[in-house]
Amino acid sequence: MSVKYKTFVKNDLNSSVDFKFTSKKSGTTTVGASINISGEVKVLWLGKLKVDVNGSVSHSWTSELGVETGGKVKAHSTVKGDYGIMKENVYGYVAMQYSNCRIGAKQYMDVWAPYREGWRIHS
Repeated sequence: MSVKYKTFVKNDLNSSVDFKFTSKKSGTTTVGASINISGEVKVLWLGKLKVDVNGSVSHSWTSELGVETGGKVKAHSTVKGDYGIMKENVYGYVAMQYSNCRIGAKQYMDVWAPYREGWRIHS
């Protein structure tokens, strides 16, 4: 989890109290990868042909205001809350597809992509 901010409620009273955490900040998490392929290809009627391929893959997530959670804090205890964006591991590859539909050498990549935002409550 990419934590955007942390907060807590400490109850020093002899009875439980209600609490509510509300997100007050926003932020963007972006992950991605890029690839550059370069080379020369011999073509019968043109001689040499230089090939440059550039590509990139990225995914971003912007957290928004207004995400709330709440509950009760027991007497003489503390509740902590972390607000942020959870990430998942994404595995895949990029490759060049030629005009004859064959796939060139694959370049595998492993990235963390944001997929869910919210509160994590713990004591």
